[in-house]
Amino acid sequence: MQTTEHVTPLSASSTVPFDGFRDPELDAVCQMAAALFSVRSAFVSQLDDTCQWFLGREGLILPGTQREIAFCDHTIRGEAHAPLIVLDTRRDPRFAANPLVTGAPFLRFYAGMSINLGDGTHAGTVCIADTVPRDGFSAAEVRRLSDLALFVEATLRGRAAQSEARRAHNHGEASDSLLRTTLESMDQGLLMTDAEDRVRIFNRRVATLMGVPEELLYDGAPFAAVRAYQAEAGEFAHLPAALRASLERGAPEARISDYEHVRPNGMVLQVRTLPLPYGGLVRTFTDVTARRAAESALRASEARYRLLAENANDVIVLGDFNRRRLYISPAARIVFGYEPEELVGTSLDEFCHPEDAQALAEHWSRMTTGQESRLVTCLRHRHKDGHYVWIEASLRVLPDAQAGDGVSYVATLRDVSARREAEERVRHMALHDALTGLPNRTLFRDRLDQAIAHGRRASTGFAVLACDLDRFKAVNDSLGHPAGDALLRAVAERMRAVLRPYDTIARLGGDEFAIVLTYLDHPREAAGLAERLIAAVSEPIDLDGQSVEVGVSIGVTVAMERDHDPDELFKRADIALYEAKAAGRNTHREFEPDAGARIATRGQLVLDMKEAIRRDAFHLAYQPVVDAATGVVLSFEALMRWRHSAKGDVVPSAFIPIAEETGMIVPLGAWALQEACREAAHWPGSIRVAVNVSVVQLRRPGIEATVLSALAASGLPANRLKLEVTESVLMQDAEAVIACLHRLRALGVRIALDDFGTGYSSLSYLRRFPFDQIKIDRAFIRDIADPDAAAIVRAVVGIGERLGMSIVAEGVETREQLDLVRREGCTQVQGFLFSQPLTPQEARAYVQTQETKVA
Repeated sequence: MQTTEHVTPLSASSTVPFDGFRDPELDAVCQMAAALFSVRSAFVSQLDDTCQWFLGREGLILPGTQREIAFCDHTIRGEAHAPLIVLDTRRDPRFAANPLVTGAPFLRFYAGMSINLGDGTHAGTVCIADTVPRDGFSAAEVRRLSDLALFVEATLRGRAAQSEARRAHNHGEASDSLLRTTLESMDQGLLMTDAEDRVRIFNRRVATLMGVPEELLYDGAPFAAVRAYQAEAGEFAHLPAALRASLERGAPEARISDYEHVRPNGMVLQVRTLPLPYGGLVRTFTDVTARRAAESALRASEARYRLLAENANDVIVLGDFNRRRLYISPAARIVFGYEPEELVGTSLDEFCHPEDAQALAEHWSRMTTGQESRLVTCLRHRHKDGHYVWIEASLRVLPDAQAGDGVSYVATLRDVSARREAEERVRHMALHDALTGLPNRTLFRDRLDQAIAHGRRASTGFAVLACDLDRFKAVNDSLGHPAGDALLRAVAERMRAVLRPYDTIARLGGDEFAIVLTYLDHPREAAGLAERLIAAVSEPIDLDGQSVEVGVSIGVTVAMERDHDPDELFKRADIALYEAKAAGRNTHREFEPDAGARIATRGQLVLDMKEAIRRDAFHLAYQPVVDAATGVVLSFEALMRWRHSAKGDVVPSAFIPIAEETGMIVPLGAWALQEACREAAHWPGSIRVAVNVSVVQLRRPGIEATVLSALAASGLPANRLKLEVTESVLMQDAEAVIACLHRLRALGVRIALDDFGTGYSSLSYLRRFPFDQIKIDRAFIRDIADPDAAAIVRAVVGIGERLGMSIVAEGVETREQLDLVRREGCTQVQGFLFSQPLTPQEARAYVQTQETKVA
């Protein structure tokens, strides 16, 4: 639709069927419609395949639009006289994005009704449109629009009827000359002579084809004059003597009824002569130049197709109804090693692989009975050397094929051996892990299904093992993904070497593996294999000169006769795997029925933690660290606590590991930093606050920003914040963690090594990172009366003094322990002897009490 405000250009190929003709009657109808319905535009349109044309219009300047944006395209899809009402185009998904809605002329209302123009080639519409939406279009308005459409339809049909009447009148006037019209419309030339060889009937076409002037041809003209003119013009010069004599003299005894000759202008003329019963002749002259050229082209095409068949890479076969090969192209030498002549008379059945013969026979039967018109299948064809070649056979039975010796089918045989090999590789890739070559999850599931079915039939035992590598992530993150990939390949080879040939090991993804152990004589065999797997994986692995060690945790479930559900079996193995991890990793556990309940409890705890975070149900408690000699408070350690709405206080050892596994420790840790800094800002300036930091927080980007945010929000100086990390943190991704600690220390924050003595390689980390403080684990303080434990404490104090690190003794609970740690040189202590963890209010009171004592 076009309005006076905006037009949509028509393509250059569009043809205006009405040449921009303005129909005064239809224009007047459109003017009346615009006034009647109070709209800006009204039009009568006709649509063809690509465009909409306006037969009459009001408020429009172009003769039409592209059909694809025409609202009327939707109108004509309904029945004739069925209205299409769009009250607000922007609310109608069919038109909301239409350029006539989103841009000028910004149409908002449209109403149209289809009409039948009666010619069966185009559809028409009577439409109104406006730039403002409407709240409704009443039934009365619909009737008025329908009446208007019927009026326009009647007007156009009346015009068509008048035109048809005029054509009928003209046809009647021409009926008298029907014979002449028929003659003149013939593509052939026709000439009839009487018994006296005079022209009686002819058409103008014959003069052109014979090459004579029209003046020579008239009723009663002697045909001898026509022959003489043709002879003089050289029409017969190159014809055989007998034919030339017949044409030049017209002698009846030498007459040749049918012949062809090439005229001087190159036209190939076919002449046929028919004698009349009462004397005279009827001659027809046909220009067969194009036909003879087409026949020549066909012969050339056949020659080219034979050339293609003789040189194509595919083997082309023509065969009879009995499947005997009547022709086979030379490509057979390359594809099958046979000379074509050796295969003529043979059938495909004779060379087909025995495993494919039945399918081929069934296909042929369906084709010969009309159930299939074409066969496309892959099968194996015997090579002359004896091996089989994979071919794609495309075979089609000809429509008129019948039993007999004629050609009944055509086939092309293509060597697809390379493609089949590629497909086989793709199938292997679809069922195997690309990195290790082990079966993937899909093939593992299939093998597990087979094990279940075999166990049910043979009453033999089998087991499912779920395996996770331990410390793989640390190696992958520190040494890089190529090293991680090499490690996975090495582990896969070791595990495969332990298993028996009929067992299945699959890589499910990452560092997860799964195993099906079949043909178990006793359930204990599964545990024995699990132990050998753990031993094999635990051996050091050399990665480009660097020795690394990983472990594997294994969950085992032994299937019973009643176990038919593969998902349930794997779930049990997965539950047992979780138990193995909880037991310290690098071990195996067999599924126990009550383990599922423990897993479910843990899952519920995860959900409860998420809800607790949302409700701010966590809080901090503060345990003082005091001067061992004076009892003066030097700092407080912030300890996270959770009071469950139903279970009461949940010990940190129950929820902190879960928070680390699920990543919830990151928001919890950020909250703890904010809260601890805010509370410490109210303490005397000499007292620091210590906050524990998880390895998960250190691995994630943004820990520095979190610390700076907490300090800025609270106003706490950086040197009053102490971050405590454990040795286990340093064991995982050590390089990245130490780099992060250096960045934090550069901010002015103090770094303490917590629980010293419980991890591995502690002294090496003390050398690599200058901690501000070492906190000796409570295990050594508990046994400090033991000379060995005291010696360890004494050694740690000595190391700390030489490295400039302060020493804190954790877990001091008795006066005796306090005396002993003082004697060994510990200057700071922490434990229940001085205070349990306190609420913020209690911590402030504790500080005031200690200040009063000192005063």
